[in-house]
Amino acid sequence: MTLTNLLRLCALAMLLLLSAACRQEQKLSASGIALEIAASELTVGDTVLTVRVRDKQGNPLTEPGTLSLRGDMDHAGMIPVLAEADSAVDGVFNVPFEWTMGGSWIVEASLALSADEVARQEFHFDIASASDEQNMTHADHGAMDDMAMAGGASGANSAAYMRITNRSSEDIVLVSAASEVAGAVEFHETRVVDGAASMTRLDALVVPGNGKIELVPGGRHLMLMNLKQDLQRDDNFVLDLTDGLGQLYRLEFLVSEPPASDLDDNVEVGGLVISNRWARPASAG
Repeated sequence: MTLTNLLRLCALAMLLLLSAACRQEQKLSASGIALEIAASELTVGDTVLTVRVRDKQGNPLTEPGTLSLRGDMDHAGMIPVLAEADSAVDGVFNVPFEWTMGGSWIVEASLALSADEVARQEFHFDIASASDEQNMTHADHGAMDDMAMAGGASGANSAAYMRITNRSSEDIVLVSAASEVAGAVEFHETRVVDGAASMTRLDALVVPGNGKIELVPGGRHLMLMNLKQDLQRDDNFVLDLTDGLGQLYRLEFLVSEPPASDLDDNVEVGGLVISNRWARPASAG
């Protein structure tokens, strides 16, 4: 090889190295693109991860591009689980995936919108082992479903719970909820039928006269959607409920893991006594 050819090869190698370095430093972003995720199963084995992609206005992306998923445990030592999908229907991907072991997982979703723009978001899941599954009650399944549908598995939502006692003889109907920590607050109910869990949006909560209702994991709950700030353990935040007559119930909630015992937090407003108010920790993403 002549000296001239050797110099040309060296120059070409340097050019390739510089090109690769530039690609690695490139800032990839997707402002306004929202990713939501849910899992069909939260136990070790095969599952389907459903990923919904929306634009700034909340509309599904018609041609969202290629979606890549990478699953890792939150501790080192496992082989990552990788999956990919290049087609979606109405902005929804259904991606076969596998939970290879029980524990806490982090799933990173990367959506390639164009050659130089990628939307990325992390989601957290708690996966039960086969032995855990055998000992789980329907309420446990519902609790995991609450977390998964909240992202909270999903990372952008949380769920809040409480006990409401009606001291009056008339039914009290709660028709709306709101909080500054969330873009929206909705009444939801997790239902388990033949071992399959699903979540339904409720228009209102009816507290019967001289009766009570409980919002608990695996049942009715408040869904805090599109969090505006992180909800960290031991934080407090304010949430407002309004009934059909316009009565406002301003309440403080504690951010906590599922309490081991009842909280000493009774609040009396109008005809209601509201207690055991707590919400799951979650990241605003």
